[in-house]
Amino acid sequence: VNALTASSLCGVPGTMNMKVALTISFYLFSYSEAWYLPQVRERSPTRLFETAEERSVMGIPEHLHEMKVSESFRHDDSNVVVEKVSSSPPIFVLRNFLTTQECHHIMDSVSEMEPGQTASNHGSQQRKNSRVGWIDNTDEVVVRDAAKRAHDIFLSQQQCFHESRGVEPLQVVRYDEGGEYVLHQDGNRRLLTVLYYLNGAGETWFPLADSSSDNESTTPSMNDSRLLALKKCETLKPGQDGVLVSCEGGRGTAIKQGDAVAFYNYFTDSTVDWNALHAGLPVSSTKWIGNHFYHHVPFSAVNDLEQ
Repeated sequence: VNALTASSLCGVPGTMNMKVALTISFYLFSYSEAWYLPQVRERSPTRLFETAEERSVMGIPEHLHEMKVSESFRHDDSNVVVEKVSSSPPIFVLRNFLTTQECHHIMDSVSEMEPGQTASNHGSQQRKNSRVGWIDNTDEVVVRDAAKRAHDIFLSQQQCFHESRGVEPLQVVRYDEGGEYVLHQDGNRRLLTVLYYLNGAGETWFPLADSSSDNESTTPSMNDSRLLALKKCETLKPGQDGVLVSCEGGRGTAIKQGDAVAFYNYFTDSTVDWNALHAGLPVSSTKWIGNHFYHHVPFSAVNDLEQ
């Protein structure tokens, strides 16, 4: 879906504001093209990029790949501490990424929230008891700065940052009591996900994550990895298997308000990493999170946009 298609679908004249059209097209893309465990789209490419040059910018930067699980570093002399909690897929906890004031500003900046209605091909709802809103990265300095800071930490220097093309608008989600997001894989051209914990509630579980290995897993074929993921997840339990990031205390990797978790959805050869399956576990109180989804944007593409 592109901006022109978005305008025609909505019955808006061709002279409409292009920013509105681009925003509509991004939302349509986000709602229709996410990959979820029960509905693997067979028409999706096996590889995200086909050329060696394109694949050279994929995945985790070398210095992050070489980190061992539980190692950490402070980012640019700030209060942000980056800790590796899994090697396959690469998962990192970012401590003190947002201040309490920034978290409240983001929650207060969402003007409209619609019921979360992400469904599988079988019609079952993947996201339950939730409402979803969006904040354009160009509308709020706090949101743009967070997107840029995460980009600088986790993406190759060959990946150009562009607030309206390299990263989707900030997705803000509020889960009410009993709310959850069952196992899913963000994927479909989303190289990297950064999830912000805005009110210090909730748990995110990666059942297939490996917190003991220091080396990236061998890439299986796409079909085999899907079947393997489905089979393995049937018997796994949060707190016992995989990696659990938790604001609840008492189990998993403890986090708090303002912390974030970042993870890669593809192997470095650009095939989908099914180990990145994750779930937002059911909550007993209100939970607020934000998501930034990053896409590949070469410098040439940004140059084209600015001409």
